[in-house]
Amino acid sequence: MKTPVSLSAHERALYARQMRLPEVGEAGQLNIKNAKVLLIGAGGLGSPAALYLVASGVGTIGIADPDKVDLSNLHRQIIHGFDTLGLPKTISAAESLMEINPGAEIILHPEGLTAENALELVSRYDVVVDGADNFATRFLAADACVLAKKPLVHGSVLRGEGQVATFLPNAGCYRCVYPMIPDASSVPTCSEAGVLGATCGVIGSWMAAETLAILLKQRQHSQMFVINVAEGRSQKIAITSDADCPVCGKSPKISEIKAENYQSSVCETSNSSMKESPLEISVTEAHQQLRSDEPPMLIDVRERDEHAIGHVLQAELIPLAELPNQLSKIPKDRQVLIMCHHGGRSMRATQYLRAKGYDLATNIKGGIDAWSQEVDHEIPRY
Repeated sequence: MKTPVSLSAHERALYARQMRLPEVGEAGQLNIKNAKVLLIGAGGLGSPAALYLVASGVGTIGIADPDKVDLSNLHRQIIHGFDTLGLPKTISAAESLMEINPGAEIILHPEGLTAENALELVSRYDVVVDGADNFATRFLAADACVLAKKPLVHGSVLRGEGQVATFLPNAGCYRCVYPMIPDASSVPTCSEAGVLGATCGVIGSWMAAETLAILLKQRQHSQMFVINVAEGRSQKIAITSDADCPVCGKSPKISEIKAENYQSSVCETSNSSMKESPLEISVTEAHQQLRSDEPPMLIDVRERDEHAIGHVLQAELIPLAELPNQLSKIPKDRQVLIMCHHGGRSMRATQYLRAKGYDLATNIKGGIDAWSQEVDHEIPRY
């Protein structure tokens, strides 16, 4: 198909408000129109991302998702409706997208992203948007993007928080942050922990904005945002290439996509210290440990203004965004407890540390807020 070299009068009228932005204009809108974006997952994150991308004028959108629409999806997966219950999500999503932009080309991949098709599929698109809900698919998408030299926009949600990351070719990748696929049971799913539909909307829309920024050539560096929707806070974390990264480092161990590398079995660990150290404990359990003869290290990953309101005296303040540059302060042979306001940011920090080999890192459930209610009432709540 011949690449369009101009916009029609209809398109100029349709995207007039967007084209008034100096960073867009007609040239930018044409870039958006000519773009091919692969969406992995048409669920809670993929729904708002797809809707805003097609509404912005992206000319070709691929949808890779093997699931069908279920009733429990509808409170957050806004691309679907009651009339599409039981249908493949690819078909349901395509129907909604065509209502918004009949001129877009929607390509369906109902088999989803698999080890067999990942590299070929990713290579066909300009940007990959990952809204997958499982570790295996996230790592598969990330590795395929590195090998195919394609930019990746990643998103995930956990309770009332989420993260959005942009990984550009040769500028740091997903495994630079999370080298190994973690145990699938180490993070609760939406069905286990719950999630607000609006939280998915915020993260999915942010993913769409990052995708458009890539298409408009506004992104020069890889970066990650950790967003606490309930608290109205976000933190930007710079991402750089890790020389020891197993896929983009100086001596990569991953040079091709092999199905066995993305099975649930690779999530299991034989490290006894990991098994002996729980992923999450209560504030009362943490308090008991801190009063023991060999207390763990306590790290507070909140911001400095939050720390000033109130904090646990034993805690060392290392804001989440600064954590990657402060790893030398954290021992690998000692129990490490992580605390934040309510437990979301600290869970992210715990996941990050465990991926970096800190097997004794443990999250404090409920954070300083629960600590104030159950351990030390003199610490102010906010």
